Amino acid sequence: MERERAWLDVALFRCPSCGRLYAEASWYAVELGCEIECGSCGTSFNPRETLLDRVMLEFEVSGGRAIGVSIVEHLLEREKGA
Repeated sequence: MERERAWLDVALFRCPSCGRLYAEASWYAVELGCEIECGSCGTSFNPRETLLDRVMLEFEVSGGRAIGVSIVEHLLEREKGA
């Protein structure tokens, strides 16, 4: 069976009140800047303000199922010119 690939841009950030760590699709958390409500403490915040990292994940897919995932690029470093 042929293996295929799929990608997802993911943002990693923390709740500014309690420090809970989150991973969310970057289009939602960073590009749209949608407010996130922390599942632990209930604080609403903009993830852009507590962004830790942004990575491109590559999924290896076989038979319609993800069989592996890896980080292929740190996008935040590229955005900052690192």
